[in-house]
Amino acid sequence: MPSAAAKKRCRSHTIVTARGARLLLGFTLVELLVVIAIIGVLIALLLPAVQAAREASRRTECMNHQRQIGVGLHGFHDANGHFPVGSLCHTKDGPGCTIPLRIAWSVFLLPYVEEQNTWDAFHVELPYNAVENGPAARQRVAVYLCPSTVNLQYDRVGDAMDDYDGDGVADPGDWYAATDYGGMNGSGNILPLHNGAMIYNEPVSIADITDGTSQTIIVAEDTGRGRQSHGEWAHGHNIFDQSGPINVQQNNEMFSDHPAGVVVLYADGSVHFLAENTSISVLDALCARGDGSVAE
Repeated sequence: MPSAAAKKRCRSHTIVTARGARLLLGFTLVELLVVIAIIGVLIALLLPAVQAAREASRRTECMNHQRQIGVGLHGFHDANGHFPVGSLCHTKDGPGCTIPLRIAWSVFLLPYVEEQNTWDAFHVELPYNAVENGPAARQRVAVYLCPSTVNLQYDRVGDAMDDYDGDGVADPGDWYAATDYGGMNGSGNILPLHNGAMIYNEPVSIADITDGTSQTIIVAEDTGRGRQSHGEWAHGHNIFDQSGPINVQQNNEMFSDHPAGVVVLYADGSVHFLAENTSISVLDALCARGDGSVAE
């Protein structure tokens, strides 16, 4: 005999009609499939919105990183009367200076972006990839990275370069920390070259930017670069010319994993999202510091 509790449970799942017939309550297979289909449609509608919201958050973080870089650049300018040299040869032997002897603007900016300890550990009188600079150059600098970066070149692993010879040992240059932002060396379509706000061996001041600081890009995204594309923040060739459209070439041209454009920093410290369909003529005007043209 079923217990009183069991009978009560049975009665809770049935109803009794006026004629005494008992009807069982529940879902039919068709009803269940309809509910699943509705849930699937809702997920399909919500997922792109969630992904877009996440990307918007990442892009905002990227813009904040570049704002911090802009504040640092102006702090450096206030202290020194000019922006950091884009690529400095520590032996001061002119244009013939080889890559390992060069040190990037992003090294000299470290004290101005709250990376004093990393700056103190860096020996600017030595090549960027000297053994003595390894501990500092391997330090991840969050403000130099874009959170949207996912497309990495073959010789980059996460936020650092790869183990070049695969020996598991941190040889000079192995595991050096990456950057997703490069200094603007100018437009590759305008002569003379090296017409940007960050050039080789010579500092550029605000007075030298005759097109106006609000019309001249000083730093731009060039994300996902590995060793061969000079993707280390310490690398002296962390500057580039812009010659083609945005988001086409992932090697010393404006490139990002943001949909439809890149984040750029102007010399006045303002940060903008530049659409990838921006014309070459406008890019030329924005990348050169004194070509006499102003971008609308």
